[in-house]
Amino acid sequence: MASRPEARRLTEAHRLAQARLGAVTSRDMLSAWRLIDPNRLDDTVPEWLRIVEALIARNREISTGLSAAYLRQFRAIEAGTTTALRIATVPAVTEAVRTSLLVTGPITVKKATAAGLPIDEASRRGATSSARSALRHSLDGGRSTITSTIEADPVALGWARATSGSPCAFCALMAGRGAVYRSEQSANFEPHDGCACQPEPIYRRDAPLPAGSQRYADLYAEAAKGSDDPLNAFRRAFESSDT
Repeated sequence: MASRPEARRLTEAHRLAQARLGAVTSRDMLSAWRLIDPNRLDDTVPEWLRIVEALIARNREISTGLSAAYLRQFRAIEAGTTTALRIATVPAVTEAVRTSLLVTGPITVKKATAAGLPIDEASRRGATSSARSALRHSLDGGRSTITSTIEADPVALGWARATSGSPCAFCALMAGRGAVYRSEQSANFEPHDGCACQPEPIYRRDAPLPAGSQRYADLYAEAAKGSDDPLNAFRRAFESSDT
């Protein structure tokens, strides 16, 4: 929802910087998976978990720093104010991160092998799903910094979802809903594993939606018209379109 071109460019640069961090996180997670022996999960998981928890904590801190710098620049451009901005950081819930890693990684391997999947394929599945989980937890450092700072900033109105040029149907649906204002008590960003979307601050009610969001809003309105299941109707329309 940037009204000025330089602010829109800043949002895209920030989204890309966070996406690069997510790519590095995924790469390092896949590399760390070599610590796992799928035939000896109980023996090899503890060391893997120690390494990847530290990896996520480090990258979450980097993500937070990227968003803090972005917020200060974006606010100065869009709100036209240089008054001090209190950056509100949100610490990770360590137990939630650990549980997510275990469920998407070694537990996925155990379930897959129990269902008859070959051990190598089960291991690849665990490596991929745990990497996607780590990406989400790492980038949540920056996303939660933005949404929490906006919530406490008297100048800000809210935020909107900025997606890549090829989001999944869920992210397109969320982006198409447009602005999320501070007064909306249930406003959560709702990222999923592997999600690289970012919130863009809102300082003016007449500012346009982030790139693509209006197309998704229009697509939903058209697909949902007369449908008993508008969410699935949107998903089908989105997947069959070139949006």
